Amino acid sequence: MSISETTIHDAEAFNLTSEEFERIQEIIGRKPNQLELEFFSILWSEHASYKHSLKWLKLLPHKGEHVVVEAGRESAGAIDIGDGDVCVFKVESHNHPCSVQPRLGASTGLRVVTRDVFAMGAKPVAFLDSLRFGNGKRDTARWLFEEVVNGLADFEKGFSVPIVGGETFFCDAFNTSPIVNNMVIGIGKKDHLISAVASGPGNLVAVVGVPTGDEGIAGDAFTADVITDNGTKGLSIDYLKNVEIEKELFKVIQKLIDKKLVIGIQPVGAQGIVGAVTEMAARGNSGVEISTQDVPLRMDGLTPRDILVSESWGRMLICFTPEHLEKIQTVVSKLGVEMGLLGKVTADGQLTLKENGELLASMPVNYLGLGGKAPVYEPVYIMDDAKAVHCNVEELPEPDHYPAVVKMMMTSLNLVSKKWLSKKFSKSLKSDDMSTKYPSDASIIQVNDKGKALVATMDCNPGYMTSDPYKGAQIAVAEAARNIVCAGGKPMAVSDCLNFGNPGDPKAYGAFVASVKGLAHACELFKVPVISGNVSFYNQRSVEGHIVPVTPSPIIGMVGLLKDAQRHTTLSFRHKGDMIFLIGRSRDDVNGSEYIRKIHGINTSLPPFYDEAEEQELHQVISGVIDKQLVRSVHDVSNGGLFFTLLESAVPVEFGFDITTDAEVRKDAFLFGESQSRVIVSVSPEKQDAFVDYMVEQEFPFSILGHVTKGEVRIDDESFGFIKEMKNIFEDVLKDWVEGRPL
Repeated sequence: MSISETTIHDAEAFNLTSEEFERIQEIIGRKPNQLELEFFSILWSEHASYKHSLKWLKLLPHKGEHVVVEAGRESAGAIDIGDGDVCVFKVESHNHPCSVQPRLGASTGLRVVTRDVFAMGAKPVAFLDSLRFGNGKRDTARWLFEEVVNGLADFEKGFSVPIVGGETFFCDAFNTSPIVNNMVIGIGKKDHLISAVASGPGNLVAVVGVPTGDEGIAGDAFTADVITDNGTKGLSIDYLKNVEIEKELFKVIQKLIDKKLVIGIQPVGAQGIVGAVTEMAARGNSGVEISTQDVPLRMDGLTPRDILVSESWGRMLICFTPEHLEKIQTVVSKLGVEMGLLGKVTADGQLTLKENGELLASMPVNYLGLGGKAPVYEPVYIMDDAKAVHCNVEELPEPDHYPAVVKMMMTSLNLVSKKWLSKKFSKSLKSDDMSTKYPSDASIIQVNDKGKALVATMDCNPGYMTSDPYKGAQIAVAEAARNIVCAGGKPMAVSDCLNFGNPGDPKAYGAFVASVKGLAHACELFKVPVISGNVSFYNQRSVEGHIVPVTPSPIIGMVGLLKDAQRHTTLSFRHKGDMIFLIGRSRDDVNGSEYIRKIHGINTSLPPFYDEAEEQELHQVISGVIDKQLVRSVHDVSNGGLFFTLLESAVPVEFGFDITTDAEVRKDAFLFGESQSRVIVSVSPEKQDAFVDYMVEQEFPFSILGHVTKGEVRIDDESFGFIKEMKNIFEDVLKDWVEGRPL
């Protein structure tokens, strides 16, 4: 081993603190050499070890009746969906690369989390995305949006898996700092799940996939946390967009699992081979002795250090018994993928790097990366309520002409149809089924030809997070669960993606802590354990020379189960003359709403009214009316309030609605307020009595709003126009904006 000793100055060059440098010396019993010090810095970075978040993440519920793989155990989580099937899913961020190279960053982000899912033995079947961009009046927002969407479409088409849903928001808080979170859902057999483990002394570890290049070898751990190009320097656009290697890797992994040739499979991510092999050994309570001599390379001149820290895409590590080596080599070569032996499993708990008989590094794997004995910090935090603004509707001027308000709100990118966005994605990948013509509050994903389906959604309204992230995070969970219930499903589990500012900023970190506490409470309440996720810190922007964090964004990806996809509930009005009911109670509340932002220019306020007991009861009531087939359509009241909920129900089949507002609630609050725990349903005339009887039995508030019309929209006997004209505007705004036309 190199006898050159490092100093605190070397540690600082790798962004390690003096305390961390001392701790490393205690762990290995000596001063580390340069290579060991760099490995520690990479694997103790926030991205690898979650050292500023792990303490609070432990508050999240991880166990549940259907949980097969808990959060933190593998690259993704898994739930049992019956009949020997499992759903493997995960949400991951790729925010910082998308602010620099949005098209490539978006494609790569989807690529990375897809690999995490199929590495466990599941087949990816659906993608969802949660996107945040800056103020729509800025050209930067338009450029970032279009490039990110193109990047997502690139990977969707290349990998032949559809993007089936998601959400998109625009506001100042994300100027120059977009949030791009990707959710990948896979389906597999429970007995085919495989762990990312290296175990059994004498067993072999190999790297399969693309030859290793020099991507990312010049970076450092801190830069990877704050902003990274993820190894895109010097690569051609064609190489970066090529998805074929991911498809070939997927085929290789499926073959190796089907033939029972491997013990463990681990994706190679941002921490390179050194991070991946360390994780595998730690999971197996093993050690690993490695050499880089047989690793396939794309170029000459790479040192062992370069090879181990490279961020080249499209690589996996596999662990297997020596007797399977030839069979594995045959499978890999037939599919045109390269492979090279990396090393062997040991029983000493050490990561040992030897080249040509020379010992270059020796470190204990349990002290490296996530879930081991890496440092865990508790930064100072402040629960900042200085910006909390309660918008009392009585203190706001009431509009004198509501059709004009609707016209103004129809220019909001947050409220209008995302049909243009859906058209950017591949139609050929989506089945032409009922869920396409008649959409639901959540995406329906067919599991098998027997009718079983998954129901998936991504939720978190930025308007609810500006001043009370604890309650805002709870609402994100509640809304996700409500969407799944409204689609006819049963919520089962969550993958979260926590997007926040600098953990060194007490207020930004306080928002993180409050959000995690809110998520933990709500996930316990709705019995949806968190089975996977991601933390993304350092999402921030410059405002008048000051660095400020983005609005807290704890994105919830939730999956539920639907026993019969043909009986999924739609949000679309289906028949003229059907009665429209509101289940839940409207309130004089406009907090957090798009209405106060768009009409009154108030961008920061408390979240809307939310009562958890009321929300729980609502879910039971909605499940009941669906199970008893008392309703034709179901749509929850959320962004844009009751009016936009009705509009979204009217647009798909071009029916109108005629309603009467509640005299006890101010009209703007009634139409545009976003108080929670409310759902709009339409009921056929022949089932109206049965519906009313059932609702009276439930002792839950409900009221009749009006009825479905042939095409006109009327409120309180005033015509707001005809649905065909409103639909054209509703569906064209996003397209017009992208093409630069004034709204």
